[in-house]
Amino acid sequence: MKYKSLLLIGAPGSGKGTQGKILGTIPGFFHFSSGELFRSVDRNSAIGKTFLEYSSKGLLVPDDITIQLFNSYIDQMISEGRFRPKVDYLVLDGLPRNVRQWHILSEKVEILFVYHLYCSDRSILVSRLKGRAVQDHRVDDTEEVIRKRFEIYERETKPLLQLFSPNQLKEIDCSALPYQVLRRILEPLP
Repeated sequence: MKYKSLLLIGAPGSGKGTQGKILGTIPGFFHFSSGELFRSVDRNSAIGKTFLEYSSKGLLVPDDITIQLFNSYIDQMISEGRFRPKVDYLVLDGLPRNVRQWHILSEKVEILFVYHLYCSDRSILVSRLKGRAVQDHRVDDTEEVIRKRFEIYERETKPLLQLFSPNQLKEIDCSALPYQVLRRILEPLP
């Protein structure tokens, strides 16, 4: 059985994590954030060291490590009863990050909708990221790393949008207030 999934895609600072966290509090939704999962890994472990090595430079963690961590985490959440695939939507935030990850992941997930959180004014996104860097002490939100993350988003992640049908793809202006973005996300769901 494939997991019924909603995919949040957007540039750094577009609010994927914010919307994912909100959705995760609603019964029937399970939020998966690759970034949160990587940040929760013991920094002294092999995976933790790999994450720090890549994220501190604004680079993507290698696909095999990312998918392995996703599979282990989802299996654990199912066994603990926190994610119930028969009744919950899986909200994907930060995964897949590229076409290769999507091809691997597509064996396990059925994407119902892809929410492209876009913003025509990049300065809004940069401002959000700088605020988050100070508030959350994020090593991946320095000026140079932010620039690199935007480049990687444009080159690696944004091309994913071309893989989905117009019926699946929902364009949402993420410069709106979080509750307005959430309302747009929930609109097409039964």
